[in-house]
Amino acid sequence: MVIVDVAARRVVDVVDLLVAVVAVAAAAASAAVAAAVAVVVVVAVAAPAAGRGGGRGGKAGGKGKGGGSNVVVKPHRHDGVFVAEGKEHLLVTKNLVPGESVYGEKRIAVENPNAAPSTSDSSTAAKIEYRVWNPFRSKLAAGVLGGLDNIHIKPGAKVLYLGAASGTSVSHVADIVGPEGIVYAVEFSHRSGRDLINMAKKRTNVIPIIEDARHPAKYRMLVGTVDVIFADVAQPDQARIVAFNAEYFLKNGGFVVISIKASCIDSTAQPEAVFAEEVNKLKKSSFRPREQLTLEPYERDHAMLVAEYRRVCLFMCI
Repeated sequence: MVIVDVAARRVVDVVDLLVAVVAVAAAAASAAVAAAVAVVVVVAVAAPAAGRGGGRGGKAGGKGKGGGSNVVVKPHRHDGVFVAEGKEHLLVTKNLVPGESVYGEKRIAVENPNAAPSTSDSSTAAKIEYRVWNPFRSKLAAGVLGGLDNIHIKPGAKVLYLGAASGTSVSHVADIVGPEGIVYAVEFSHRSGRDLINMAKKRTNVIPIIEDARHPAKYRMLVGTVDVIFADVAQPDQARIVAFNAEYFLKNGGFVVISIKASCIDSTAQPEAVFAEEVNKLKKSSFRPREQLTLEPYERDHAMLVAEYRRVCLFMCI
């Protein structure tokens, strides 16, 4: 019995020893695998810093749109409007006040080919700055990108802008007409009018008028004869408002560019029917429609209408 018990104990000791050896071996193998994984992870994390990922990250802090080194600005077919060609094509206007944004828009600076070679001559700026004109925030920009043949707003033009709001689009119109042109910006809301006035402090070719566009007689002493009326008043009687202002201020042979929002005129009718009815109203008020297009995909159920104004004259129109 004693011999058997001793043998049994030895067997147990041997088994325990084997288990311990296996455990040690397993631990060593796990450590080796973990070390190998750690090496792989370190290599994988470090590799992008000098490879493809690192290159992309480096561009984020570079010049971007503001650098102008990879951007080419070309004239658009509409005078005073430009296209910036880089990674993407952007509609832009030449900034009338370089270094200043109006509503947080992107600015692009490109080399001025007419700049003086000598740094001592500062009469010509070394760079020209442009402002990106967002068609999702400006119906006029949407109309330009939509394919209008002629917006009749160009350098030197005199424009009456009805429904100026805070001056987002007005600022681009001011860029287009330039220092030789003028923009009479009419806005009824006093809250938006404050922003409009602040914008006009630096763009001296903008005259802000805080009045109701339904009553042009109230601001007749501030506005001269204009070449173009742009209207974005979004009111059921928009056609009448435009016609009334045209009688006061628009020259014979001048043009109106009107943004029509169907739901503001008749929310129960189809947009196409609303647009057609507005055209008929304008025809009765001495306007001759020239162009019409929808503002999709930038604005839903909107149309842009361009019409020529011909006064009804008993004798002779000047």
